[in-house]
Amino acid sequence: MDFKSLEAVIWIDRLGGFKAAAEALRMTQPAISVRIAQMEAGLGAKIFYRTGKSITLTPVGMTLLQYAERILELRDEAIATIKGHNEERGIIRIGAVETVVHTWLPSLMCSLSDKYPHVTVDLDVSVSDEIQRKILKGMLDIGLYIGATNSPMLVETHLCYFEMALVCSSQIQLDTDERANLNTLPAMPIMTFSRNTVPHVILRSLLAREGIVHHRICAMNSVPTIINMLCNRIGLALLPVVMIKEYLDSGQLKIINLGVKIPAMECVAGRLAKHGSNIVDDIVNLAGGFTRTPRLWSHQTSNSVKTVKYEA
Repeated sequence: MDFKSLEAVIWIDRLGGFKAAAEALRMTQPAISVRIAQMEAGLGAKIFYRTGKSITLTPVGMTLLQYAERILELRDEAIATIKGHNEERGIIRIGAVETVVHTWLPSLMCSLSDKYPHVTVDLDVSVSDEIQRKILKGMLDIGLYIGATNSPMLVETHLCYFEMALVCSSQIQLDTDERANLNTLPAMPIMTFSRNTVPHVILRSLLAREGIVHHRICAMNSVPTIINMLCNRIGLALLPVVMIKEYLDSGQLKIINLGVKIPAMECVAGRLAKHGSNIVDDIVNLAGGFTRTPRLWSHQTSNSVKTVKYEA
């Protein structure tokens, strides 16, 4: 019973299968199976129930899992104490939504590289739901996503708010430049992020509040694609203001004033409550440093200057 075997038990439980655990540990599936078989032979008891494709812990396996987590935590603590805080090495897996990637993430990555030159970052760009799922499965160390889950298994730290706006090409003529009405918007699709994301939910709520149930909502994962379609007058879009600032400043796009406050998106940093890593907490603190300063941008409309605030 060695560290690799104990790690195998933990990852099989987290990921729900031998194949996924083997990939996470960079081992072959037969090697994982041999380690589990050897431990079961040594203990004289089964560690996992195998029912079809389902893998679950036996009572003996659950007891072993508790000891395995404690043993590996002590191992990591011993290594960190002996090597010292400034000698961290290895891989940190960060998941981030596209809004973060296109705003302050590059600054965070530069700061992280300067402070921890021996740490390698694996970046996973995805939607919030997928990032949260991967953190809970132990597949990501940190997630930078939209909307706190309030899960007891996660520690979530508020980072900033992203202001949202309904926008369109400046070449699209609206009934009024001062205040539009959702019911009188052009008969064009409204684009935003994937279904079940916060922007998609916000957009559906805005339309439902006005009793609009038939307007087309197009879900897309790519912000550059949405912006390209906006500039080509293919539709309207609900997007974070910070991501389209240069297009607003250049006059290619304009904000549609609906006369209602569109809820801002809250960005949080999430990690497992029992992650046991000082560097993970330090990365969250570094991220907070890039999101605490409020920024103001002014966007010239036909009649007045609209000030949009991006708050941290």
